[in-house]
Amino acid sequence: MAEGKSFWSSLPGILTALAGLVTAIGGLLLAFDQAGLFGKTEPATAPVANAAPPPLLERIGVTEVERVTLRGVPTTLNDERLTAALATRGLFDAARNPAGAGVDNRFETVLREEALVVRDATTGLSWQRDGTEGLDLAAAEAQIAALNAQAHGGYRDWRLPTAEEAASLMEKAPLDGRHIDPVFGIGVNFIWTADRTPDGRAYVAYWFDGRLSPERPTFHAWVRAVR
Repeated sequence: MAEGKSFWSSLPGILTALAGLVTAIGGLLLAFDQAGLFGKTEPATAPVANAAPPPLLERIGVTEVERVTLRGVPTTLNDERLTAALATRGLFDAARNPAGAGVDNRFETVLREEALVVRDATTGLSWQRDGTEGLDLAAAEAQIAALNAQAHGGYRDWRLPTAEEAASLMEKAPLDGRHIDPVFGIGVNFIWTADRTPDGRAYVAYWFDGRLSPERPTFHAWVRAVR
């Protein structure tokens, strides 16, 4: 080593000093990290696999079905109003709304109090599977009162369906020659509804024709109650 020149002013000395400094800084950073002085980034939260279904969806097994709400209060409808109601709901009628897709019904047949009841998870309605034939409108209303008096199927709130509710059973393509699901009893080919025309007739749902038609109160049709 040259006379008067210290070790720290030489290149080896400088490198040795820098290495010591880096080691000291690294130790300090490690100590700070272990002490929790540095913030930690939270991992991204994974999406919830079994989130609750959105409103108006009915879960049936693993299938989710959008609920369809139909008018359940009887009213007076002229032909134009009925056609508009069917079109608004997308309900099928071979004459008034042939482009209607109909309802994606999800039927389940259950036996209650010795009575067969068909439940529809899509509309939330329960129907008589079969019905009573050959009744004029006054007798049809009396039959509804009798069903409630005897608590048919364990229920006392049976009624005639509205035209919209009856149309919710209409299938766009006929099944076994009828525009209604075979889950319902064979032989019930047309039923009364609770809706009236301005001249006092009542709408009847025809499964063979796939349409709703007004008939006079003296006409004879089936009763298929709903609740």
